[in-house]
Formats: sequence, structure tokens, C-alpha cells
Amino acid sequence: MRQAAEIPLQPLGTVVRCMNMESDADVYIKYRNDLLRYATSLVGPDQAEDVVSTVVLRTMRGQGLAELDRPHAYLMKGVLNESRSVWRRPSTVPLLESDGLQLPVEIVETLDALWRLPVRQRAAAFLFYWEDRTVADIAELMGVRDGTVKRYLHNARQRLKRGLR
Repeated sequence: MRQAAEIPLQPLGTVVRCMNMESDADVYIKYRNDLLRYATSLVGPDQAEDVVSTVVLRTMRGQGLAELDRPHAYLMKGVLNESRSVWRRPSTVPLLESDGLQLPVEIVETLDALWRLPVRQRAAAFLFYWEDRTVADIAELMGVRDGTVKRYLHNARQRLKRGLR
């Protein structure tokens, strides 16, 4: 007959990692594509990986990814904040390049209008229209209230209407 393994008692408040919990690498792999897609929508494809790497490394310096309560929301908000920092540097604004493709004028104008949106409005629009997320979900990911997300979406629509006339 097998004996039960003795588990040493830990003081109250001590965090004990279970063997079935995700590792930092598992958390990163699980959310990497979402983070990259989000960062690409905010800063462009040339800087998306740098933004995600900066957020992940900065987070891991403070604590492990697996130790976060809501790692997806935490990392998405980090990507938004880091993207805002990138946009503060004037030389890093992405340029629309067609790589030799002839894009229709309407598409170029639409993309240009999207890039001219403030980062928070663009983030809300990306999550709502491209990722099909709810206002409540976007609010959690951005770390703001539902009403704030609704305002971002309203303002983005208004700016796009004016910019695309």
C-alpha cells in the first residue's frame, strides 16, 4: 500500500506553485499572437515585436508571467502603454508603404485615417472591430471603464468620418 507524500506546511500568505500551473514560457506562447497582432495595429509591423518583447521582459523583471492574476489583460495593457511611449517619439511614426503593390486610393486613405487616430482610440477600434471583443472585455484589457471605451469608439468613428470625407 502506498503512503501519501507529506507536503510541508507553508506560512499563511506564501505562494506555492503547483506542478500543473503554467510556466512563464507557456503564458508567453499562449498570448504571443494576440499581443503581436495588437501591437501591430498600434505601432505597425516594424515595431510590434520590439513592443511585445519590452513588455514581456519588463514584466518578468518584476515578477513571472505565470504569477500574474490575469496575464492576458495585464500584458495587453502593457502593450498599449508601451505603444503610447513609441508614439511619443516622432521618428517612430509608421509610414504606409505598399511594397510595390498598387493599393486602391480608398484603402490608402482609410489606413492613413486609422493611423492618425490617437493610440487609445485606435486600440479600442482594433479590439472592437477586428477582434470582435465586447466593450466590457476591451475595458478590462485597456484598464479603463466601459464608458471610456464607448467614448474612445465614438470619438474614433467621428474622426474617421471627418477624415474620410
